[in-house]
Amino acid sequence: MAQPSVIVVSLALVGILGGLAYMHASRDDDSATRNEPKAIAAVPTTAEPTVPVTGSSPAETPAQPAPAAPTTSTDVPRLIADTQSNDAKTRAAAIEALSNAPKSQAIPALKRVLESGEPQIDRQIALRSLHILALNDGDDSGTIRDTIRYAMYHSDDEGVTQSAQAFLEDIEAALAERK
Repeated sequence: MAQPSVIVVSLALVGILGGLAYMHASRDDDSATRNEPKAIAAVPTTAEPTVPVTGSSPAETPAQPAPAAPTTSTDVPRLIADTQSNDAKTRAAAIEALSNAPKSQAIPALKRVLESGEPQIDRQIALRSLHILALNDGDDSGTIRDTIRYAMYHSDDEGVTQSAQAFLEDIEAALAERK
């Protein structure tokens, strides 16, 4: 029969090896990409909600999104209401359309989506919309970046946290480049 000290040492080694394996799996692949998360969830750019795909990086995302038709001020209240719709397609289309709405109206609605929306679809689209708002209109007050930071630190979903970090880094780099 094995001695208790051998069992304790064996369990400790298994725990240490498990911890090392976790650290290795979650760290960056090389030092050149230290500021980029290992994998982020790709955000659908159409109104059709899909399951995000991991493995894309902000470098694959265009730095300047293609400008879309601006949302009129009469559409914004409807879009904000649609972000709470029971229909996933309606929600996704409304969240995406808020990327072209005035920041003062879009940011509070997108923050609500980040707090209570479905993590794999709604929150990802909301992060993408905030990203587009920041790149198109700038973020002199820091409100968009603060909203993304809030999602990064308070999210209960790892994919949202990683996406928020990647979008925040991309926004910071783009805004620094403009100055």
